[in-house]
Amino acid sequence: MIPNNLSLLGFFFYIDELNRQHLATAVWLFAVGVVIGLMAVALLWAILLAISPKKLGVRCTEALRGPVLMPISVVMGIWVIIAFALWPMVPDSMAILNSLKQIPTTGETTYEKVVPIASGEVDKNGQVPISPLDIVVPTDQMRKMTVTSSGPIELVTRIEGTDEDVVTFEINGGEEFLWTRGETGTLLRKIPTGEIVEFSARNVTNSEIEMSIVLLTEPEHIEAESIFFVAGMVSMLYAIYFAMVCGFPKLSAIAEATVRSELFQLLFLLCATIGCLFMIASIYIPYQTFGEDIKVLKHTCLQAMMVLGMIVAIWAASRSISEEIDGRTALTLLSKPVSRRQFVLGKFAGIAWLVSVLFVIISSVFVVSVAQKPIFDKREGTVIEYEGQQGITWQVLHHEAVSVAPGILLVYMETLVLAGVSVAISTRLPMVANFMLTFGIWAMGHLTPSIMQASVEGFEPVQFVASFIATILPVLSNFEIYGPISAGREIPLIYLGGAALYTVLYGALTMFLALILFEDRDLA
Repeated sequence: MIPNNLSLLGFFFYIDELNRQHLATAVWLFAVGVVIGLMAVALLWAILLAISPKKLGVRCTEALRGPVLMPISVVMGIWVIIAFALWPMVPDSMAILNSLKQIPTTGETTYEKVVPIASGEVDKNGQVPISPLDIVVPTDQMRKMTVTSSGPIELVTRIEGTDEDVVTFEINGGEEFLWTRGETGTLLRKIPTGEIVEFSARNVTNSEIEMSIVLLTEPEHIEAESIFFVAGMVSMLYAIYFAMVCGFPKLSAIAEATVRSELFQLLFLLCATIGCLFMIASIYIPYQTFGEDIKVLKHTCLQAMMVLGMIVAIWAASRSISEEIDGRTALTLLSKPVSRRQFVLGKFAGIAWLVSVLFVIISSVFVVSVAQKPIFDKREGTVIEYEGQQGITWQVLHHEAVSVAPGILLVYMETLVLAGVSVAISTRLPMVANFMLTFGIWAMGHLTPSIMQASVEGFEPVQFVASFIATILPVLSNFEIYGPISAGREIPLIYLGGAALYTVLYGALTMFLALILFEDRDLA
């Protein structure tokens, strides 16, 4: 008999009802994003079928049945099932979905006001009359407020439609007043949530006061923004593959053949299984870090994903290029109307998509494991705090899960860089040498900044060698910012964009090198 505190889903085991709802909500947001992303993909597919049913439509339909999108679609299908299965367990589901409509109307707004001298009789409490500022805002949407004034003044908040002061902030002239959500004793703790408040000012001086109010609002459930992020990633994944099969059919055929030959190999299945099991086991591993176990979990799991991705990429590059050259399979393929350039680029594209399939599988388990980790740590006595509130909430679980998304993207980019290096090496060397050289380049790529720093005061030959190494080797340390990611800090989009640009440029460089090495390779 299954105990009452167990759920039908494995990752809900041994969780009480309240925490199960928190975990369900945190995971459900990702699942809803997948559903919306798949709806966008279906719309794109329908448009292509309408525009060119016999060419673009057929190619995209075949791509959905192919070795790349089929396993990805299976994972996405599981997420769709999760979305509908968890929906009844999410108590605030409609409020979360309604927050999506609030996103366009929220943001930072600056109000410049001049408060006149108070006129009229004092009220029963001995207070001078207020001056309305014409600022009305729902309390659940308030995130941050900064106020400056030219003189001492009182900022008064009242629930809309009432004449009773709820909260009064004393603003000192020439000083900046800052209010943030989650701060103890602030507005949201003194009035009920879900109210609409209006701001007024009380000028107790004998001169006009100039005020500047910068108000930052966000949806009631800002976490709903992750739905758009997940939907964008899902739709972009399919759109990129559709673009490849429609624009480069020969290259796509080589890429699909590469994925098909490696997808059901024992090594790939083993790496995918080990990765998923490690993500699950990491929830229960005691790291003995005095409340910082989740940071170690993020760090170790990201490193595990990177190592597994490297192994799959190097293995696939060696099997699909080096062994095909030695077995003269490549000679047979190139005897058809396929150029050497298409062969190399197609192989690299296939390896990149093979790694993508691996990352989609493992990262799906990873985000759920990260979301569950605070619940397990709470049972072990760890104090969980988020935005000034202690205890487990679905917001803190979702925040921890979302915080690893930049890390997954950066690790994936790093794996693609090393996959390009492995492809270039595979055009000339066998598998063992490929593993040794690629892992050596990976190690040296992380030591490049240290080598440059150590050679600053050295002899000129040492400086030259260090500069040469730093020039030709990839700077992989830029991809592994485990500290900020483990701490849950926000990674700027410009940093991710710079890393993506570096991946494209260095990937193009490795492909250029691979083409040079393969151009005069004797395949006979």
